[in-house]
Amino acid sequence: MIKINFNQELFDKHIELISKKLQSNIESVDTTNLSKKTKKCLEHLKNEKELKNLLKATPKQLEVYIDFFKKEFPNSIGVDNQKEEDWTELYRVLRKEIFEKEYNNWGSRSKKYGAYDFVKSLDLKTCPYCNRSYTFVVDNMSGKLRPEIDHFYPKSKYPFLAMSFFNLIPSCQICNHTKKDKVKNKLINPYNIKDGDFTFTYTPKNVDFIEVENEKYNFDSFEIELKGNQDNIKLFKLEELYKQHKDIVLELLIKKAYYPQSYINELSKFGFNKDEIYRYLFSNYKQDDDLHKRPLSKLIKDISQELGLT
Repeated sequence: MIKINFNQELFDKHIELISKKLQSNIESVDTTNLSKKTKKCLEHLKNEKELKNLLKATPKQLEVYIDFFKKEFPNSIGVDNQKEEDWTELYRVLRKEIFEKEYNNWGSRSKKYGAYDFVKSLDLKTCPYCNRSYTFVVDNMSGKLRPEIDHFYPKSKYPFLAMSFFNLIPSCQICNHTKKDKVKNKLINPYNIKDGDFTFTYTPKNVDFIEVENEKYNFDSFEIELKGNQDNIKLFKLEELYKQHKDIVLELLIKKAYYPQSYINELSKFGFNKDEIYRYLFSNYKQDDDLHKRPLSKLIKDISQELGLT
């Protein structure tokens, strides 16, 4: 629901280091008794350029790779709820011996470059799927703590995408477990979210609601609505979750009564710029690139704009 800001330095580091690890995993696979099709897939992945392109794949290109593997190596695709003893040879090799093997190693706390370094460098403060929960990284002498990492395209279904940069989405526990292994064709990857893709609004329940009298506002006088991609909204149950945050909208409605535009204009005379005034009044960030820094920032921004407070 909020955009992840691209980090070129982290991207380059990820491709360079992970490609070497995966190449090592591929080389270590015992191919003696493997089928020709499995060997052909491994030969394809041994090509350094092909492997790096797989790791570099943009959100759109991830779909292209899925189609490619479905066509060329159909046995590389996982089957929902399939028992391990029923896995195909190629799927098992890709998942257990190459990609998921590296993902599990990458997630170790002791790695010089691993999941902790990844999410710390990405510097994403809240979950991009819901913008409701913080995704801080704690790294100190007593231990480490990091957000969960969702595979936008599940590694259980597409093991060859387990380490692709744009398939690794730091997220809160609720969103990661809600999404699980679900795949929606029209789900928007957080790296592709644009301004206006998702917009909050409020709907009054009575005709005299627009009369600014703060004492009459209550939780039953309006509803919160979220407009945008329905696959994202329904999958992460965003409308149901945001109905629990009516108190935030109620506070903004009251501020509308207490802080008319004349008051906001008065603050600017003291040398505060618009962003500083916004931070002071709403304890929130206004710029799209900063929305990840605090929970509920998108809700606050959209409703405050609708109320003419910014």
